[in-house]
Amino acid sequence: MTIIVTGGAGFIGSNFVFHMLDKYPDYRIVCLDKLTYAGNLSTLKGVMDNPQFRFVKLDICDREGVYKLFEEEKPDIVVNFAAESHVDRSIENPSIFLETNIIGTSVLMDAARKYGVKRYHQVSTDEVYGDLPLDRPDLFFTENTPIHTSSPYSSSKAGADLLVMAYYRTFGLPV
Repeated sequence: MTIIVTGGAGFIGSNFVFHMLDKYPDYRIVCLDKLTYAGNLSTLKGVMDNPQFRFVKLDICDREGVYKLFEEEKPDIVVNFAAESHVDRSIENPSIFLETNIIGTSVLMDAARKYGVKRYHQVSTDEVYGDLPLDRPDLFFTENTPIHTSSPYSSSKAGADLLVMAYYRTFGLPV
């Protein structure tokens, strides 16, 4: 089993990589990360020498590079943690969030379709549902909560989530 983990040098992605290599030592984990402000190779120092692990510095928007990696690795599963994810940064420069979070997701799903990936997992954020009042601990989000974005970041993540569902309905991408 080969799994491509995007954004795997970030906090959540790297913990996922460690968990998978620990729980499934026979799986091959290929970590793809652009190493922007949120990604750091030091988060992966404990697995860099593992023969079941490979790190590739790559932008998920780089269609040619992503296709080449999928051709080489022939992944069974893709888990997309890659994202521009800082609300304040999204207000300063929304376009980079749209590029990475929507276009990058599209590139990954196109590669997943082309190379016969068996399962695609999109990692989202609670930000797509908006805000909850701090004085109402009885309120919470569910899968049925309507999307109510409040920043370019949350809008770009919601857009990616909707695109994933469209690929499922239109192309049968297993998500």
